[in-house]
Amino acid sequence: MKEYSKNSSIDELMKTSLDKVKTLMETNTIVGEAIRIDDITSVIPISKASVGFVVGGGEYADKSTRRVANHFPMAGGSGCGMSVTPVGFIVIQQDEVKFVDIENKTTYQTILNLVNSIVDKLKSNNKEEKDEKK
Repeated sequence: MKEYSKNSSIDELMKTSLDKVKTLMETNTIVGEAIRIDDITSVIPISKASVGFVVGGGEYADKSTRRVANHFPMAGGSGCGMSVTPVGFIVIQQDEVKFVDIENKTTYQTILNLVNSIVDKLKSNNKEEKDEKK
């Protein structure tokens, strides 16, 4: 018969559950892969992850089992909730890097601001090219 310490079953439950949570969380979850817009512009999505985790349990037995046994059956459970929320984008253009915050804006405002920013940069690049040709 296997000997159990008082916390070994809860420890195993916690370790197994946390290992499963680790497999869900990757670096790509927070910092996404770069998206190439054109030859000089890349956009990297940035998100935040929130994780809630709970585990609990105890050893339970009826009165007759408590009189004769030195360990009791363990009952336990665990739960986890995870949320991934986009917070912004890193926009990289030649020598310029800037962060576009979207966390406190509507999606429409964010997309509009991002498109306007990219269009302005493309216009300035085209103007520079024309000036260089002259």
